[in-house]
Amino acid sequence: MGRPFFILFAALAACATTPKSSEVHPAVPVADPPVARVGERIIRQSEVDKRAGDDFFKLQDQLYELRTDTAERIAVEILVEAEARKERVDADVWIEQRLDTGLREPTEGELQELFARVKKNLPEEATFAEVKPQLRRALQREGKMKRARELFDELKRRAGYEVLLTPPDKPRKQVDGSGPSRGPSSAKVVIVEFADFQCPFCAKASDTVKKVAAEYPADVRVVFRHFPLANHPLAPKAAEASACADEQGRFWEFHDHLFANMRELDETALKAHALTLGLDVKPFVTCLESGRMRALVEKDRQAGEKLGVNGTPAFFINGLMLTGAQPEEAFRKAIERELGR
Repeated sequence: MGRPFFILFAALAACATTPKSSEVHPAVPVADPPVARVGERIIRQSEVDKRAGDDFFKLQDQLYELRTDTAERIAVEILVEAEARKERVDADVWIEQRLDTGLREPTEGELQELFARVKKNLPEEATFAEVKPQLRRALQREGKMKRARELFDELKRRAGYEVLLTPPDKPRKQVDGSGPSRGPSSAKVVIVEFADFQCPFCAKASDTVKKVAAEYPADVRVVFRHFPLANHPLAPKAAEASACADEQGRFWEFHDHLFANMRELDETALKAHALTLGLDVKPFVTCLESGRMRALVEKDRQAGEKLGVNGTPAFFINGLMLTGAQPEEAFRKAIERELGR
């Protein structure tokens, strides 16, 4: 199968390579193998795994995702090649014919919305007109990726594809889901996010979670909790400011605005943001200057530490931890697994 197809599917799944079957030499499993010896004392795997805690479970997750994503890639390659043979064309040609047909041009409104989302990552002097061609290509690529995912999902559905590998058994943590939230209180899946307003990965992950959650309007609720990092000096006050905005029922507007303007998080800028968004400025300023939201922010941070959070962003999906700015598919899979329980 050609290189273009591989690149397309790799973008939809985890980017990883798998050794050929001839290179794999599975070891004979041992119930609780020894890891090390100190004097007469044997340190066994179960003791090491328990001590490693969350780090061990993260590695288990990565191994599970690597195996299932690679299996999915193999399955899709088999299915696409079978369809292409029926039409006597190359697999890449078969895919391109289906992805290009009816692909519409992005609207001006969609281009403007994308510009607003990414402008924080552009040079300050960059204008909409200057980057419009790149924005158009980005949206067209996004449209193709969405169509490819739908195409591959339909092929798998018709073939009866299913994952047989059992997900790793890991503890569900009791996570307090109180805080500003989006989504219905009756949602079957609750995503509790610990984030920092000065963290660029948090901004990226926030966009991802918002987009994926919108695909499950009745089933997913997202809760925000503060976790300002020690190396981000402007993050604590930004967190307090968002809590002050929450008092006026405007948390999510303020949240989105802060992530879109990460270069402007000093106290003067925070007050200006409140004015820009049309908040009642006087009580907002009084709240911010009083420092009374500091305790709320610190309470969230300490709660995160107790749950094993040591960086941002960190998510708990019905109590199961997912860390970092993960791709959309990682959240979809986690949500689907919870909905299927």
